[in-house]
Amino acid sequence: MPVSETSPFALVEDWINLRSEGRLRHRVLRAGHEGPLLLFVHAASLCAGVWEPVQRRLRSHRGIAWDQRGHGDSDAPDEGAAYSWSRFGEDFVSLVEAVTEQEGRAPDACITHSFAGDCALVGLAERPVPTGRMILLDPVLADAEGATVGAARLAKGTRRLGEKEAEGFASPDEVEAGLEKVLRAQLARERLDPEARASFAKYGSAPDAAGRWRLKCRRESEAFVYENRVALADHLAERNVDADVRLVFSEKRRAKPEDQETAFARDWGEATRVIERCTVGEVMRLDNVGHFLVLEAPDLVAETIELLLSS
Repeated sequence: MPVSETSPFALVEDWINLRSEGRLRHRVLRAGHEGPLLLFVHAASLCAGVWEPVQRRLRSHRGIAWDQRGHGDSDAPDEGAAYSWSRFGEDFVSLVEAVTEQEGRAPDACITHSFAGDCALVGLAERPVPTGRMILLDPVLADAEGATVGAARLAKGTRRLGEKEAEGFASPDEVEAGLEKVLRAQLARERLDPEARASFAKYGSAPDAAGRWRLKCRRESEAFVYENRVALADHLAERNVDADVRLVFSEKRRAKPEDQETAFARDWGEATRVIERCTVGEVMRLDNVGHFLVLEAPDLVAETIELLLSS
């Protein structure tokens, strides 16, 4: 897909009043001027800027992405409870409301990646707001074991990774290489998209006073996200989500090669249970991508978003 001539991202910082804890600053990135209003919400450990390659491949639109709490340049609380998925869900609803007020219209669609989709549905189940079509790119869809034993294991591994990265990185190129090394096992393709790698380094890292490059999302904050994981289908079992939800399910699952078939069946079952709690819903399988499809295949992601917006 040809890259569109949308304007570059322009950095805007907004203060959002959250019901539970007062003021929390979120960095907002805006692109484009005309067309559908699309909101983009990133995965754990990433940042708003990773959507840049996807947005540049979309047709004319007004795109807005934000750094979630603990990520990018947004505020990063120190306590683990601040990273509960219900808090992220409250953030999502509050930010949708703030953008709606600023733009004078509700979004035409909200596009989420990974846990951001789970959190958005958690928030909408408690406080419905107009979001347009919800496009969830491979949400986590943890079952009860994944939300407990699996979450604890992932958090432990993330903290160990933080210890290995304690000295930082020598350059943005090293940040890019580190990202690909960490995510390689979850990719369906040979490598990450080069433009997506560069966007992560550009927006998701920065040099310290000694010239060493540091990730803006601390591994401790990332570990808190995992420790607070929710079994989404169980959470929604007695709740409803008043939204039009299209769940994009990546072919390659986050499991060992020999466990792919079992993991696929389990996660598809969880996805079906989630969609049953939505006013309108559909599950769509996307082949030849893994969980980090936004970084792996921005061309395919943009094409999929275009398809789901037009259907």
